[in-house]
Amino acid sequence: MALHVDIVTPSKLAWSGEAEEVAVPGFLGEFQVLSGHEDYLSLTTGGLLVVTEANGTKTSFVVGRGFAEAGMDRLTVLVDSCLDASGVDKAEAQKEYEAAETALVNANFGEASWAAAEEAREIAQAKLRA
Repeated sequence: MALHVDIVTPSKLAWSGEAEEVAVPGFLGEFQVLSGHEDYLSLTTGGLLVVTEANGTKTSFVVGRGFAEAGMDRLTVLVDSCLDASGVDKAEAQKEYEAAETALVNANFGEASWAAAEEAREIAQAKLRA
């Protein structure tokens, strides 16, 4: 039984298809979703989401923060951004990571600027892992 996956951003349906397995960057750590998964709702962090199709093809996405809702035969991931990881420029990602680190040092914990810098760092780290 295949798992139907939808990755959705505020502006588009970023990816939709059938998968064997999906690795999702959860708020408490990465988790795997397979067909037959119990109903599950989780916050997600910025990170690398990997879809493994039935033929073994893996497609990676750099996603922003959001939510993942899993069920017996479906997974819906609602995130604020989604980028195909195959097009990542590592040098640019390194610059983004360094800028986010600098912003975190200069921000006050709990403020909006700190949260934005933390998410930017999560996304830059995912790009570097891609």
